[in-house]
Amino acid sequence: MQIIYFSKAENKEHWIKEISKSDWRAAVFLAGILREEKLKESFGDSTEFLLLVEGEKLISFCTYADKDEIDDSSLTPWVGFVYTFPEYRGMRRVGKLLEHAYMIAKENGFKIIYISSEEEGLYEKYGFTFWKMMKNKWSEETRIYRMPIVNRDYSDVIGKTVSGTIDRPINSAHPNHPDMIYPINYGYVDGIFAADGDEQDVYVFGTEEPLSKFEGKVVGVIHRLNDCEDKWIVSLDGNPVDRDTILRTTEFQEQYYMSELYI
Repeated sequence: MQIIYFSKAENKEHWIKEISKSDWRAAVFLAGILREEKLKESFGDSTEFLLLVEGEKLISFCTYADKDEIDDSSLTPWVGFVYTFPEYRGMRRVGKLLEHAYMIAKENGFKIIYISSEEEGLYEKYGFTFWKMMKNKWSEETRIYRMPIVNRDYSDVIGKTVSGTIDRPINSAHPNHPDMIYPINYGYVDGIFAADGDEQDVYVFGTEEPLSKFEGKVVGVIHRLNDCEDKWIVSLDGNPVDRDTILRTTEFQEQYYMSELYI
């Protein structure tokens, strides 16, 4: 899977046709805006249309926009037109798009990101909280969700030498999901407890051999935006692990969560 920007896509007409296959009437409206090249005119100069794709197959999409259906210029940016095709629902795929929108907002210096929706109990799964009811531009009541954008300080963690236990060695299967195979040694730090009450989980880099114990240096932290757990990145030899390697190696599990990586 990968996220692409519609504005940079080579085959825009293909993606417009994929969007039009949606069973959601708002997608037809959106496809028209894209075909007429009026996305930024309609929703602001910083607006981007994000697509989660696998090859030529469209999985999910959303907009990251300056404005949405609420006439209040003080509230920005917005995630809108959030849709996942039926065969991919229940897999939390759209979380990767929401994560990407969050990171765009963070890079642009915003402190809060918003969603307007009639859905209840959906966006809470992705770290958003219900804020209040507001009237949209058609004078209809809608629910406003928001998520704070924060910078975490892990200076007391990164660089720390830790040791612990590997309970899911490389090439082993997840105890509850046997189709999930660990491409890396995964375990916990002995005696250090995380926010979920269990010992702190770690991904251990530096060997392709299964381990039972480890000792190494924390070189990064995966902070989950929609979960109470952080995952520490441990390097056995203490050397840094590059961002792409961390993200690629941990994707087998982290793909189901929204997160940001601190290194």
